[in-house]
Amino acid sequence: MNGQGVITSVELQKKQRHRYNIFVDEQFAFAVHEDILMKHRLFKGQVVSADRLEEVLRDEERQDAYVKTIRWLGARPRTEKEIRQYMGRKAYEPAVVDHCVERLKAERYVDDERFSRALTEERLQRQGKGKQWIRQELLQKGVDKQTVMDAVQSVSPEEEKAAAAALAKKRWRALSSGEDPQAARRKLYAYLARRGFSASAVREAVREAADGADDDDGEAAWDDDGGWE
Repeated sequence: MNGQGVITSVELQKKQRHRYNIFVDEQFAFAVHEDILMKHRLFKGQVVSADRLEEVLRDEERQDAYVKTIRWLGARPRTEKEIRQYMGRKAYEPAVVDHCVERLKAERYVDDERFSRALTEERLQRQGKGKQWIRQELLQKGVDKQTVMDAVQSVSPEEEKAAAAALAKKRWRALSSGEDPQAARRKLYAYLARRGFSASAVREAVREAADGADDDDGEAAWDDDGGWE
């Protein structure tokens, strides 16, 4: 569109809810989300200059990026780095990415501190992962070091030892069945260490599992196909 034109028609798209086709001087000009339509008052009879069109299309790209990213976030929470990587794959301009991330932060869709605390609790309590594992996972997801440190330090040594002990007890029967006790201890130690538990938590968990095995003879054996692996 050269110079300026007049909006002659505004039509709701049939297949995409909340999107409208804008016609200028009887010709299709562009399509926008309804939020952009209302923000810029793109109604029939309005004059659209080249400068105004540029502003509308800039805001439309921002809105498109925001809507698609929100939809992607519906699967599970993400860190800021993961969001930026996703938007980079979608080939959005850096300025659009920055604008979208700031909006998501303001609306609390992006909160690395909250994300880190939730992941720490979930990994420790539900997946049997130790503090070192959690620390590395958060760093890989792009969370800054101080936020990672704060999240991991929220787990007390007693909580980590309790999680390691619970996992060790469940694994002990499978490892010790028909196995030399010392070999079973070594395997259990290595297993817990691979899952990121501290050395002190591992030592105590292995000792408790092995020394307490005789007291648990009446319990059902752990199903090695169970949920921790």
